[in-house]
Amino acid sequence: MKMLWKYVLKYKLQFISRIITISLVTLASIAFDFLMGFIVDIFANGHTDKFLPITIISISLIVIMFLTEYLDGLVMSNYIKNTVNYLRTDIFSKIINKDIKDFSLDNSGKYISILYNDIKLIEDSFLNNIFHVISSLISFTLSLIVLFTISPAIVLFITVFGILGFIIPTALSKKLVVQKNEYSKSLEEITSVTKDLFSGFEVIKGFNISNKINSVFKNSSNNVESSKRKCSILESIVKGFSLSFSVTIYLGVLLVGGYLMYNKDISIGTAIIIIQLSTHIVGPVKTSISLTNQIKSVSLIANKIETILEVSSDDLEDTNLVDFDEAIKVENLSFEYTSDRKALDKINLIFEKNKKYAIVGESGCGKSTLIKLLMRYYNDYEGSISIDDNNLKSIYSSDLYKNMSMIQQNVFMFDDSIKENIKLFSNISDEKVLKTCKRAGISNLIDRLPQGINSLVGENGNKLSGGEKQRIAIARALINDTKILILDESTSALDNETAYNLESSLLSLDDLTLIVVTHKLIKNILINYDEIIVMKDGLIIEKGSFDYLIELKGYFYSLYYIQSDDSK
Repeated sequence: MKMLWKYVLKYKLQFISRIITISLVTLASIAFDFLMGFIVDIFANGHTDKFLPITIISISLIVIMFLTEYLDGLVMSNYIKNTVNYLRTDIFSKIINKDIKDFSLDNSGKYISILYNDIKLIEDSFLNNIFHVISSLISFTLSLIVLFTISPAIVLFITVFGILGFIIPTALSKKLVVQKNEYSKSLEEITSVTKDLFSGFEVIKGFNISNKINSVFKNSSNNVESSKRKCSILESIVKGFSLSFSVTIYLGVLLVGGYLMYNKDISIGTAIIIIQLSTHIVGPVKTSISLTNQIKSVSLIANKIETILEVSSDDLEDTNLVDFDEAIKVENLSFEYTSDRKALDKINLIFEKNKKYAIVGESGCGKSTLIKLLMRYYNDYEGSISIDDNNLKSIYSSDLYKNMSMIQQNVFMFDDSIKENIKLFSNISDEKVLKTCKRAGISNLIDRLPQGINSLVGENGNKLSGGEKQRIAIARALINDTKILILDESTSALDNETAYNLESSLLSLDDLTLIVVTHKLIKNILINYDEIIVMKDGLIIEKGSFDYLIELKGYFYSLYYIQSDDSK
């Protein structure tokens, strides 16, 4: 819960302003109670000469009450908007700064649920209720002080029952905390399930499992509603206790006030003032009991969010990399996804500036893992990776990815235009976008489309073929004039001629360090690489030029000729 208070007090001036406006609203309301008592006494005592002044005061007070309520709503809406937006964007920033391994530990539906469902619960049960409790306390305190000047006996009675009213429902608060957390988990589950089901729409239709999927979703939806129902029942019990004590207090005040009026100790108007003030005490007692428990109920949700906020790779970054000048060095690099099998084992490599490297080997040998580590997708490896003698882990992300880009086999596309998917929303001219499209071999595609580079690609590029998406991804990397370009099977969806032309174009760039993971062992391409790195079972077993590896007649030789035979 401490974490949430940091956000509550982020905008201190607005927070204090809200307390002030709440106090003004409460004072205006109490003033209205006194006004009602004065009006009754004026008519009871026949003071008709005071009718006009009290009318003017009444109208003035009504205007003041309207203005204070309006001002309070204005301040509150502004505070909630800024605080919730800051909380949500801060959580999103922490999530997006996770490394790939940490991010993939949870279903992305969980993150979506936190950003929307959990924050909505925090807004409703915590942020809004804090001010309701503060408002109740101000109203309770001011009314109690005024009542004390009228009758200390009434104040004593209210105090005793008010304390009892807080003690008993507090016993239910722990159960409410647990149940609210269960509700949050069920919202996470249904968000994740819904996301997965929509993502797998083609599989669902292709295998005719719609009925089963409907059942899966129905169960998740039922869990959500069942959890919400349990929360509602507990909240109703708490409200029941608070209502019982508040009604007891209200009746007690009526009896004591009525007795004082019967004994002529107070006037009828004063009795009405007492009754009105008691509503400002009974109401806060009733609502504060319920609201305090609701505030406590989000503690486990807050702890979950706090865990996300504490995870950040920013603490490791303290080194600038203005430019790539020398080499990437990999020394004794080992990595494992699970404890029972190493994906990489004591890898030693040097990638020199402006040279071209091909990484080959059978599926599962560790090729993609190696380049993911070069891109700093994972940090929990043994050994070291350095760029120009700077530890990869310590280089600022902005500098690292300014100098290094990677194109993967599965390309993600934003639901936007081709242009925005290439320049990634940066300030780059259309002229440079078109020039880059030509280099990436997608000029023909652009020319065929009615809106050219402004044509929309659809959700994750569903209006494009796999090959078109990969060429756009290559243009995405080339447009930033990156110094180091890594391709992970990026030409797999292209036909041989297009793949050959594109790869040849990249190999011809003198000012580019190129690292390519490939399964296409084409001699006319491979002979242009400065070094071919051959991997097997997480190890580097051979490396050298194409001619050297063929003459060696080792593992690469076998791979090359097996593939050559298969292609015949």
